Amino acid sequence: MDPQDRAFLRDFFQSVADRALDPDDPKYVPIYEHLAEDDPVEILARGIEWTPGQSVQLLSGFRGTGKSTELRRLRKRLQGSDAGYLVILLDVQDYVNLSTPVDVSDFLMALAGAFGDALQAPELLDEDPSRVGYWERLAHFLQRTEITLDEISADPGGVGLKATLKSDPSFKQQLQEHMAGHLGALVGDVHNYLDECVRSLKARHGRDREVVVLVDSIEHIRGTSTNAREVHASVENLFAGHPDKLHLPHLHAVYTVPPYLKVRYPGLGSLYAPGGLHLLPAVKVKDHAGGAVQGGLDALERIVEHRGDWRQLLGDRAVLDRLSTESGGHLRDLLRIIAEIIRRAGQLPVREKTIRAALSQIRNELLPIADRDAVWLERVARTKSASLDDTDRLPDLARFLDTHLMLCYHNGQEWYDVHPLIADEVANQADAVAERRSERDRSDD
Repeated sequence: MDPQDRAFLRDFFQSVADRALDPDDPKYVPIYEHLAEDDPVEILARGIEWTPGQSVQLLSGFRGTGKSTELRRLRKRLQGSDAGYLVILLDVQDYVNLSTPVDVSDFLMALAGAFGDALQAPELLDEDPSRVGYWERLAHFLQRTEITLDEISADPGGVGLKATLKSDPSFKQQLQEHMAGHLGALVGDVHNYLDECVRSLKARHGRDREVVVLVDSIEHIRGTSTNAREVHASVENLFAGHPDKLHLPHLHAVYTVPPYLKVRYPGLGSLYAPGGLHLLPAVKVKDHAGGAVQGGLDALERIVEHRGDWRQLLGDRAVLDRLSTESGGHLRDLLRIIAEIIRRAGQLPVREKTIRAALSQIRNELLPIADRDAVWLERVARTKSASLDDTDRLPDLARFLDTHLMLCYHNGQEWYDVHPLIADEVANQADAVAERRSERDRSDD
């Protein structure tokens, strides 16, 4: 392979790296302009624009479907509107321990702390010496409520509270226990702080400017193999048990939430009316009957085309459509497949054996599957529903969605399917399980 081809592959490989894109990035593609589906960003924007003063909405996004990118598009959409909203995008994984249960108290502390930190940006309030950040204020609040933890006594200025709240699970648990009797006071303090921040923003940028906060990565809170059930219950309690506390004074808020909440708590969106809950699905590349959806394939072709010359890599559009179909319309998986093909390329266009090897590598990363899971996933493939027959298995459902074993689509109503790369393995394994059970039943007779 000559140096020019190697340079092409290197640049293409770097271009398909998984990261959130801003709408101004040349790699960004407005796919909803090409899909026969409602644009979730436009729906969220109208919910804000048509609810003056304050609002709250939930966005349920599967990992890797472009949720963080679409939040950035929402920010640009609102900033460029006639109202010229002030939009603050927060990433809670910088403030919250994603592997331990979350409580409304530490979530609100993290939210207020993140909001205060964001206001230091030059285009917002800059480092105004007259403004006290929330971490210092929180330290004073905790001292006033007579919470006697060594970490707080040693840090009256709140300098280390942010890091300790995220990195020390025992401190976080103690703080949750101590705050149980002071939740009302904490909510009042957080809301008052946010209200003061909004007033400061309006004083600097204009009384008519409204403020929007987009809270990303909440769906990354998932726990570990030993505490997943407890963590999932805590996330449900946060959003289903405390919706009033998540309505923020004089703020429009959009929270990302894990998709399993819709299954765990039907009607969750009604708690946030009129804003409600909106789902960002995978791109539909097949219909219920398995037929190709050309609009979805065309949208994915545009996405890959903006990353590099796929024709030079793959040669034929049919090859790209095959890869798009094998990805199940999951953007991250499609880019991952392309990257794996690039890494294995020995000539251009690549040979069939290179494509098969790349697909096999991605497939193997999804395997093996436990028999119990295979039986469930086979039922999903057959019924096109989540088929959750026992809420005790909700952590398994969350795992299926997080790891893309199960994908969600929207076609008037939501429907589910097994990832195409493992569909045959799931069907064969489920058949084998059924045969073994049948043999045991015959031997028992």
